Amino acid sequence: MARIKIARNVVGMDAQAIRPALTTGAFTLDGGRHHAIVLLSGGGSLRSDTTSVTFAAPCALWLPIGGAARLTLNAGTRGARIATDELALGQALPAGPLGAEIKETLRRPIPGRAVAGPAAQELAQAIGAIGRESATLARAFEAVCRHHLAVLLIGLWRAAAPATLSAKAAPSAIVRRFLDLAELRLRDHWRVEDYAGELGISRARLTSAVRRATGQTPQGLLHARLVQEAETLLFGSNLQTAEIAEALGFKDPGYFNRFFKRQTGIAPGRRRRLAGDRPARDQSFAAWP
Repeated sequence: MARIKIARNVVGMDAQAIRPALTTGAFTLDGGRHHAIVLLSGGGSLRSDTTSVTFAAPCALWLPIGGAARLTLNAGTRGARIATDELALGQALPAGPLGAEIKETLRRPIPGRAVAGPAAQELAQAIGAIGRESATLARAFEAVCRHHLAVLLIGLWRAAAPATLSAKAAPSAIVRRFLDLAELRLRDHWRVEDYAGELGISRARLTSAVRRATGQTPQGLLHARLVQEAETLLFGSNLQTAEIAEALGFKDPGYFNRFFKRQTGIAPGRRRRLAGDRPARDQSFAAWP
């Protein structure tokens, strides 16, 4: 039986493609690192002291640091895999409550969870991008690798804990899922109806739950979060206003200027020029109950 034991590289990750083979392959996954495996075709099985499952593509697996496991892949199986150490994982996790929830979810194995074909392709592409960046060592490759690892971790979290809520979900669960989803989709400028649809509830129910927990509407929270992100870039970068607008998903810089002034009472350029002026309080979702 072959052993997958990967030498640590400079970013703490090692990503490789799983290429179709003519025969079944059996491997041992080193228990000293986290392992993620995405299959686009084929299937196999995973055996460890605590887990024994079979799986078929398209699917995703996650094995956190712990005991070694035996991975068997059927002939013709295709996909991608990555091993990462704890430091790299911690650096890639999003900040705030979303990152904490993802970390808690990934403390447990995800033994072959079925995912939609397009989602599996995106996860495999993220792993492939990490492999290419690690090999080329281009400028800022560490940041690029962390970005793609974050995409992979969020995808695994989604597979393990879908955002759709049950019909009787508590208001606190609705608000928590809304805030998590908003962090992911803020720059896509989703409508409140889009968030409600993704959560499997009505707009009225989402608005009621959010207003009860925070005193604001979902739209008000989304606008406050966009302003907070805009101010972070205004004070913490040399980006031009048009570049900040693009970074935040605004297609028209003029609309971004009008949006910012409507929310704050001052144009973004003048806001930046006011020496010593800073946001008065934390508007991030982590600040809400």
